[in-house]
Amino acid sequence: MAAVYNLFIINKSGGLIFYKDYGSAKRMDTNDSLRLASLWHSMHAISQQLSPTIGCFGIELLQADNFDLHCFQSLTGTPFLDDV
Repeated sequence: MAAVYNLFIINKSGGLIFYKDYGSAKRMDTNDSLRLASLWHSMHAISQQLSPTIGCFGIELLQADNFDLHCFQSLTGTPFLDDV
């Protein structure tokens, strides 16, 4: 069963605009949420530039054992994260 645990909205510069925790077991402190948003933005931007595929949109999904990290882009091109 999929559930949303956290929502991050990141601007084009990699700054965290909005963060919401939806009751995950371990809550992140402010520094950890800023660090995660910045790291994800960097990996997303680098993957777009290094991709051999023309028109690549960067990392869209990161799957781990306990969670999936989805990246959606708004029409303005700003990525935001949805931790499912």
